[in-house]
Amino acid sequence: MEFRILGAVELRLGDRKVALGRAKERSLLGVLMLHHGKVVSLRTVTEALWDDNPPDHARKDLQAYVSRLRASLRGSGVSARIVTQRAGYLFLPGDDDLDYARFKTLVRDAGIARRAGRLDEAAAALSEAMDLWRGPAVEDLGTVWMERKREDLDRYDRVAGYQALCAVELERGHFREVLQTLDVAMVEHEFDTEYIAQRLTALDGLGHYEEFDAYWKEVYDRSARSFGTGPARELQELHRRLLQSRDALAPADLHRTQAALRALPPAQLPSRVSEFVDRSAELARLDELLLRSRVGGSPATLIIAITGPAGVGKTELGLCWAHGIRDQFPHGQLHADLSGYGTAPPRDPGEVLGEFLDALGVAASAMPASLSARTAMLRTLFDDSRALFFLDNARDSGQVVPLLPGSAQCVVIVTSRHRLSDLVTRHGAYRLEAGRFTEIEVARLLAGLLRDSPVAPPEPATVVELTGGTPQAVRTLAELLPDTGGLPSPAELLLAGELASGTILTSLLWSCDALGPRAARLFRLLAVHVESGIGEEAVCALDGTDDETTRGALAELAARYLVIREDGRFRMDALTRATGERLALVHDPPADRLRAQARLLDWYIARVQEAAEALAPTRWRGADRPPDYTAAKAFLAEEETYLSAAIHRAASSDLARAGTLLRLLRPHLDFTGAGWHETAQAVLLAARAAKALGAEGQALTALARIHQVLGDPVKAEESLQLASTIFRVTGDNRSSTEVLLLLAGHAEDSGDPAYAESCLRQALELQDGLTEPAQCAAVHGALGAHLRRRERLEEAARYLTRAKLLYTELGDHRRHAAMALELGLLSRRAGRTTEAIRFLTEAVTLHDRHPADHERTLTALVELSEAGCDAGEHGDVLLYARKALGISRSSADRGQAVRALVALVRSLAATGRQAEAWNESRQTIALVAELDGPVHEHVRAEFGRLGLWPAGPGP
Repeated sequence: MEFRILGAVELRLGDRKVALGRAKERSLLGVLMLHHGKVVSLRTVTEALWDDNPPDHARKDLQAYVSRLRASLRGSGVSARIVTQRAGYLFLPGDDDLDYARFKTLVRDAGIARRAGRLDEAAAALSEAMDLWRGPAVEDLGTVWMERKREDLDRYDRVAGYQALCAVELERGHFREVLQTLDVAMVEHEFDTEYIAQRLTALDGLGHYEEFDAYWKEVYDRSARSFGTGPARELQELHRRLLQSRDALAPADLHRTQAALRALPPAQLPSRVSEFVDRSAELARLDELLLRSRVGGSPATLIIAITGPAGVGKTELGLCWAHGIRDQFPHGQLHADLSGYGTAPPRDPGEVLGEFLDALGVAASAMPASLSARTAMLRTLFDDSRALFFLDNARDSGQVVPLLPGSAQCVVIVTSRHRLSDLVTRHGAYRLEAGRFTEIEVARLLAGLLRDSPVAPPEPATVVELTGGTPQAVRTLAELLPDTGGLPSPAELLLAGELASGTILTSLLWSCDALGPRAARLFRLLAVHVESGIGEEAVCALDGTDDETTRGALAELAARYLVIREDGRFRMDALTRATGERLALVHDPPADRLRAQARLLDWYIARVQEAAEALAPTRWRGADRPPDYTAAKAFLAEEETYLSAAIHRAASSDLARAGTLLRLLRPHLDFTGAGWHETAQAVLLAARAAKALGAEGQALTALARIHQVLGDPVKAEESLQLASTIFRVTGDNRSSTEVLLLLAGHAEDSGDPAYAESCLRQALELQDGLTEPAQCAAVHGALGAHLRRRERLEEAARYLTRAKLLYTELGDHRRHAAMALELGLLSRRAGRTTEAIRFLTEAVTLHDRHPADHERTLTALVELSEAGCDAGEHGDVLLYARKALGISRSSADRGQAVRALVALVRSLAATGRQAEAWNESRQTIALVAELDGPVHEHVRAEFGRLGLWPAGPGP
């Protein structure tokens, strides 16, 4: 007897079919036979027969089915039986055959025979096994459970059996039979990897090369469209091996082999660079752009332009990303070095297209001649295809556009030293600027490069300053360090390399060669004058042409990353600047370079004069020209570093202008940074070398101020005395007056009031022959303040009044306020309270309109508060005292804050606000607990008089 389940469920005796009851009973028997020899649980049987909707009486129905099946089996005379075990059923075939069991046995025996080399026996067993399949297993049962079971049987038994049969037939050389089997038995499994491999092998074995190539292309395209990738890697390896095996064919067939090899998807990406420092932010941005183009993006080719200066790592960044995504482009990865910057001329787009088309299998005879036709063919070949284009070292957008595919599935990566603005604006490219390395990234790169070197990596900040943070320069530096033992000079770094064409200098010169004449000239000028940075207006002055031309040249330099624009200024890294300086020495005559420097210095002189006039007017100014203190201070603060560098650079070549700038700046800068000491020393040495006494005096005066700031009063006085002597000899009374004022201030600080007054009297005498109202006001004001401090009040009042009048006429509101404050202090000392209030109110009002330094503003408010208390004007006292407290900032202001609090308490008490006076007095007492001297005694005396000082020992 034979039980069959590989098709409809049957029991056959020879050619006779034995009845097995109703359909549900046959299906139950089929389920049990699928698990022959194993217990099938009631739950599994129920799900197999009814899925998730069994009838309420399912258990009873099952028992009835089993009972009738047992009766049928007994009536048929078979030895097979159904046994009830552990809440389930077990089918035992007994001595009867089961086609599924026989199938398993035949497949197993075929495997043994194949491994033993008995291929005919294996093929016969497999053919017999596959003939057992008459249709879907347990064909009568249509539940979901059974459908899933059939899928497993089809995949792991039927399909696996046919594949084993085809594998044996391939070994026997029966290629045609394999194709027939695949066509008939594997119709629904064309995507199966084993199916594809066997079909390729059979086609190759039959020599059907054209059909083989067409089938591979179909497989490749289908995989790309369906999954976005090429076929499985093992299939691609098989395809390559089969193609390579054709090399042993007759010469007449070689053209087919070569055509098939050319038809392989190109994989042209170069290898990645070693010691690549992970640019996580840039790589994340590239991933984001790719994702956006794939999900909800516009159906257009994704073009990414990676731009930046020479040596910054554009290619390395692009290759790192391209290798990471290459599997998403099954139709190939094309690469071309466009030679936009190099020894050879830039590549012709038509030539590059020819190479691309050749790599895609286009025969030379079919290659179009014109550029436009080649572009059209490329776009046709890649229509709706996934390919990656890597166009390296592009000169400009015009070189790239003909190479762009039309498919929205393609991605194009372009690297260039040009910003490729047309590619961005007209073709929708995304620009990603490869930034220079930070100190952290430089440190990581050096650590990797010097890992096995005995040389310790230098400080990253120093390396960034020297190399500009470009990986190429850092790598070259690492190569030089073992030989130099220390940091090389920019010139050494520029020239380092195995070949001249491989040096940093040559690479930078390639960028310069791409410039137009105007931009090239401006580049050379900037390289000489841009050391610490330069603003756009200064660039225009340096260039000497019209502003529109200069801005166009600047834009070209910025587009090729030969200048860096940061915070409105243009800068160059040390190596680019050194390259430009070399070019300037070759192309620009010394006279031209000097004229350019003079234009820049004249611009600085004019702008500094404007700022100086706003800060301290030296001539009469009408009411329609209000000073802009904020803008003037901001200009000098922003330009200080660049002014110092410009003066230093001009000291030896244009001493007169350098000295003028130093003189104009001296009253308005504190000279605490920006290398002013070195700058003043450079001017001094140049002046002495040229025997220019006037410039020497100006340098000495600046050095005196610098020494004073640096805490060296001895050197400060020595420089001032030398300067005074020089100006006296040269008859420069204006400069002599300025030095005498500085000497007087130095003498005051040193505790020599007599000498200070002597200097001020001398300065006053010098004013008789001058028409310098601002300087005259300064001398009168300084002498008046000196006399006030000496208690010579009436004499001081005359000088201070004169100074105040002059500053008022000049429109110098801040110094006008300073003189009003001095007169207010003098009036208070003289006991003229009303007059003091008038002067102090004038000072405070001017400070509100024209902010002065913090200390003077606070002093004026405190003095006015105290004077108001003395005069009984308590309403104003509350206003000014609270304002003084509001601007008190630090411990240095504590003494003034205490005086303001005392005035506040006095006014509160005088106006009957005793509770508030008490609260404020407690805070004041707590504040002065940490103080001693006059301030403490002042508080004790005032609060004692008001009855607010605590009884007992007190604080």
